[in-house]
Amino acid sequence: MPRRAIIGSLAALPLIGALISIPAGALASPAATTASVRASAVTSSSLGTFTPTFTGPAATGCPSGCSLLTGPFLSPSTASLAAGAAGHAASAAGQAAGPSDELMPPPRRPHATHGAIRRNAATALPSVSCQPLGPGCDQINPSAGDAVGVKGLKVVDSSGLSTNVTGRDNEPPDQGLCASNRYVVESDNIGEVLVFDKALNRKSAPIPLDTIMGLTPRGLSSGGDISCAFDYSNGGHWFFTEFVSKGLTANGGPFSNCFAAVANTCFEGIAVTTGPDPFGPYNVYLANANYNPAEPGAPFLLNDFTKIGLTRDAFLMFYDEFPQNAGAPGFGGGGFNGAQEFAYSKRALETGQPVSLGNGQPNPFFNVAIENMGTLATPDGTCAGTAGVACWAAAIPAMPPDPTQFDNSHGGSGFMLASLDFNSFAGLTPSGDNRIAVFDWTGLRGLNSPNCVGCGDLQFGGQLFSNVLPYNDEGQNAAQKAGPIPLGDMCGAAGLSVSPAPGVQPPASCPENGLTTNGDFMTQVSQAGGQLWGATNTQINQTFTAQAAPETRQGIVYWVIATGSFDRSRTFGLTSQGYASAAHEDLNMPAIAASGLPFQDGGNGRAVITFTLSGNGGPTGADNGGFFPSTAYGRLSSTSAGLLGSTLNVADLGQAPQDGFTEYRGFPIATGPRWGDYSAAVFSGGKFYFANEYIQFPNCQPPQFTVTHATCGGTRDGLANWGTSVNFAEP
Repeated sequence: MPRRAIIGSLAALPLIGALISIPAGALASPAATTASVRASAVTSSSLGTFTPTFTGPAATGCPSGCSLLTGPFLSPSTASLAAGAAGHAASAAGQAAGPSDELMPPPRRPHATHGAIRRNAATALPSVSCQPLGPGCDQINPSAGDAVGVKGLKVVDSSGLSTNVTGRDNEPPDQGLCASNRYVVESDNIGEVLVFDKALNRKSAPIPLDTIMGLTPRGLSSGGDISCAFDYSNGGHWFFTEFVSKGLTANGGPFSNCFAAVANTCFEGIAVTTGPDPFGPYNVYLANANYNPAEPGAPFLLNDFTKIGLTRDAFLMFYDEFPQNAGAPGFGGGGFNGAQEFAYSKRALETGQPVSLGNGQPNPFFNVAIENMGTLATPDGTCAGTAGVACWAAAIPAMPPDPTQFDNSHGGSGFMLASLDFNSFAGLTPSGDNRIAVFDWTGLRGLNSPNCVGCGDLQFGGQLFSNVLPYNDEGQNAAQKAGPIPLGDMCGAAGLSVSPAPGVQPPASCPENGLTTNGDFMTQVSQAGGQLWGATNTQINQTFTAQAAPETRQGIVYWVIATGSFDRSRTFGLTSQGYASAAHEDLNMPAIAASGLPFQDGGNGRAVITFTLSGNGGPTGADNGGFFPSTAYGRLSSTSAGLLGSTLNVADLGQAPQDGFTEYRGFPIATGPRWGDYSAAVFSGGKFYFANEYIQFPNCQPPQFTVTHATCGGTRDGLANWGTSVNFAEP
């Protein structure tokens, strides 16, 4: 199907569309700080509307007749594993012959090989007043407030799984969270789930996603980067997604295949329960990252950072596409092909329909729409013209909590949000930005028509907001409170440090470092009450009257986008925006769950935002020297322009510093200790549920601590000590 700009032309993006002033009252006054933006200054412009790259049966999936999707194959129920070992291997001291670990690939960012891009001037860091206390600087309430929390998955759960790569430790523990009216499910790297009831009582042991997806018998292995969702439609179904790689776990799994740039080995696994029970059975589909041999960089393409969303008609899936082989580069000879957006027929997935019929022909009722965003220009240039730098990236689908929050305008709509600091995406020196983009699918009901004959009205479009609250995450690590680090004390003996110079011994001990915040891109988008909620990390200058210089800390910026105006006029509105930061401390990895419920004081939608709290107390040693990595949260309304009450609560208090191998490996060369690449939050059954990484237990010391598995009563492993928490709070 030909590519056709319906409105505007992205080749001349600065001239697209008339600038739209945000109507008075449509934008609540943002935080009154030196980084505040007046409502009258925020403008928006069209990014164009396009015929999708492809629409039609998923068995075809691209113009050259190749196969995008295969399946399903039926994977049996895991109910028998619910209360049992669930694939755990025996965990005894000395199990491993020596230290072994796996660094999960970070959210990948392209590397500029040549060419120049037009970049915005560096954006000044936001600044908030903490003394006197002003908007955007928040008080820390050490209590959990009305939140109820339990310990979730931890490193020994992951390394103890027989489906893990040779029983290794891994970092970081990316998280997914989903809930129905009966169950709450946490999912985690490298690929396992834990099932709770609605009161957060455990209903299972850790269950490997490898088992859920039936991978090992098919010569496949789990690769992490998980997501999950529950959909009430068609009787209720759970979706689980993750990297899937050719090659058995016993032979290295994804670390020897997909992640190692072996051709034609990268897939995205999609497991869909046949009914409302999270234990399955499951229909499993495989999306081939190299489905289009004409795509630049094929057959060495990686489907990175996959996120999912739901609409009335579609299962939305996004990933960033990376060519992994230098001899097969991407657009413009670069290392990145941009965001890829897929909209599958949700009904087909939930009813377990085959992608292809028994006669080999495509199933006419299993359709897909594809938008290759690498072909769409950005305000800073084109993906091909900048060697894979100025590409749309991390355009995250929105997740509604239930069918009452679907947007059924314009024949069925779905939404995505993205930030625009392309330097940060590209691994260049971040310049920050003051722009965000919202994208939309319309006409999604056409996916339900045979052979997609009703897809003629299916379109993909976008809108740019300029002069929103600025953000700039230059990669500064989030500090953490000092404490015992037994692995750091013996990192030389563990083989983690390196020699600083020829003939010089590697350091015997290594210092505690901060937590990696990854960059200023969004990781989750919530949709409820006619609003889209998205957030990202940013550095923030905190000013104190008693201090001569500001403290530069890690904080959060968020935006609330109205979809009601889109329903009427196909233009979005900016409802609210704000900063959150903790005085003298750091916040990172935000996730928002919005309820769609009215607020008693005037109809404002309400939400909870969760993040990791850590810090060293700053120059004054506040908060008794800061915080070990902890789970914290605050409350928002759709017009609050910051945390309600300027207060955040500590849902689960961290018990020790992060003391994993990514803190130290390669020291004294600069290290970037990995932290959970994303948190998760969802509204379900009248409650907010949220989860992220924290340190569950105090770090023990030798002789209890050893650099082998099964140390310290099962509270940690020798090479890692991460844990997670799962919480709920009432609206």
